[in-house]
Amino acid sequence: MITGIRDRAETAVRAGLRYIQFSVRPESDARAIDEYLRALKPVPSPYLVDGHLSATALRGKDVFKRANCTHCHSGPYFTDLKKHQVGTGIGNEINRSFDTPTLIEIWRSGPYLYDGRAADMRQVLTRFNPEDKHGTTTNLNEEQINDLIEYILSR
Repeated sequence: MITGIRDRAETAVRAGLRYIQFSVRPESDARAIDEYLRALKPVPSPYLVDGHLSATALRGKDVFKRANCTHCHSGPYFTDLKKHQVGTGIGNEINRSFDTPTLIEIWRSGPYLYDGRAADMRQVLTRFNPEDKHGTTTNLNEEQINDLIEYILSR
């Protein structure tokens, strides 16, 4: 769904069930999966300190704003629900726009980028962002990068 091929989770669930080989699932299965997905609640990040942002993450929050990460990762779910061309496409995906993923529980979903080539958040922000299309990070020093990573992983 990172390329926005399905408009909603419900559509993706039904497409997934429709294309299971050697099986035809009833609509009641899709509704049960929908309910399960709606019932999921985020798990607090292990990067939080007593449920709050650490001093490092608080500095990272300021870096997050200055690096313009909020342009795409905004609102309560840290996503604008839009597609953006952020320079991470390769092969057939060069110049492709991707859905803005939520940053909620991003700490548990690595490796990163649509194809998993970024082993960690540092690679997302540095190695795979040379043109600053995925946030303005090339001008950040090591401490600022560390602060930004701590903030992102605290979500």
